[in-house]
Amino acid sequence: MAFTAATHPARSARIFYGWWMVVVSSLAMAAGPILITSTFGIFIKPLADTFGWSRSEISFGFSLVACMASFCAPVVGSLVDRFGPRKVMLCGAVVFGSGFVSFWFLSASLWHFYALYLLTALGGVCLTSIPFAATISRWFVRQRGIALGVMGTGVFVGGIYAPPLVTYVMTQADWRWAYVTLGVLVWVIVLPVIGFFFVESPQQLGLAPDGRVETGEARPRVTFQAQPSRDYTLNEARATLAFWCMAASFALLSGTLHGCITHLAPLLTDKGLTPQQAAAALMLLSAMGVLGRLTAGYLVDRFPAHLVAFAHFMAVTIGLCAALGAANHGLALLFAAMVGLGFGAESDLMPYLIGRHFGLAAFGTIFGWLYGAFAFGAVLGPLLMGWIFDTTGSYQLAVIVLLPATVLGAALMLPLGKRPSTPSTNPLP
Repeated sequence: MAFTAATHPARSARIFYGWWMVVVSSLAMAAGPILITSTFGIFIKPLADTFGWSRSEISFGFSLVACMASFCAPVVGSLVDRFGPRKVMLCGAVVFGSGFVSFWFLSASLWHFYALYLLTALGGVCLTSIPFAATISRWFVRQRGIALGVMGTGVFVGGIYAPPLVTYVMTQADWRWAYVTLGVLVWVIVLPVIGFFFVESPQQLGLAPDGRVETGEARPRVTFQAQPSRDYTLNEARATLAFWCMAASFALLSGTLHGCITHLAPLLTDKGLTPQQAAAALMLLSAMGVLGRLTAGYLVDRFPAHLVAFAHFMAVTIGLCAALGAANHGLALLFAAMVGLGFGAESDLMPYLIGRHFGLAAFGTIFGWLYGAFAFGAVLGPLLMGWIFDTTGSYQLAVIVLLPATVLGAALMLPLGKRPSTPSTNPLP
């Protein structure tokens, strides 16, 4: 049965339908690119044993995935603005799932391996936070921060269930079946969830953001968290200091966080911790990622967003200082906790700050470019830490280098304190 705007149950539901969009988005993100990030390392040994490839050769595939995300994110953002998030996500889910399934046919050619991961990443970038955040930002204004935070928890849910699932399938069958399982998982979760339940904007149901039914009358509301006086185009956004502060900050923090996440287990075991203790630290990191999403989302709806960002990013420096003494189990857990908190917060703050400073008309395009900066940092951070370790035989210098980079990334949030407009009484959008 097809619902019209007049008959859709959302109009009479007690729970604002936008919160259902948050749930739908979170479910879909749990079967998004996190499936690559959280499982890539699990496939390294089986692939090395099967084809004789070195670990560095296999790991280069992950760098290619990050490069693909960096270059394709601006394109995806433009497609979201032009065709709508739903079409982009459905097409991406088909390609993403097909990429995983295609590993069933993987040959002994290393270039075949790279090509399949590039294909998978091409679909996966369509399921990053770009289209989801564009949608949730249309559904919410006053509670946008917490809505984006809850939406993003799906990423960490995927990071929790995917590794044990892949490990189980490998144990019962082999790595080829594990790849196929991931592909089928994308199809059976993302396609029906987005295809049947996803609504791109409240206006499609005759609603307004935050749950008010459109009546044709513009009722005043007080805007405490200032919105931009107008919507910016990409060129206009790129002419602002805020855009470049965000780009540099997101890239620096992403480099630090992805470098630490990628090398956390070997860094801790090199310090003398057991593999079980390192695994516990990784689990804590994921849990703190959820907390970072929720705390950042809650606080930006109530306090200046640039100060919330600065505080969360400076917390990462506490973790880096703890990493220098991570031979102590308590300091190792503090290191993992602060990295997880910062990672969750950055992922939530990106779309919030973009919507707050530049509006929603070109949100996808602007977010795509800034997500590209974030992805570029994800390429450089792990490579830098790996290169320093190969050169010095230790991660100590890498952590020392990341400390001032992280402080600079946090400080670049402070110029964003200049609000795009002063608090005023505005009509409903």
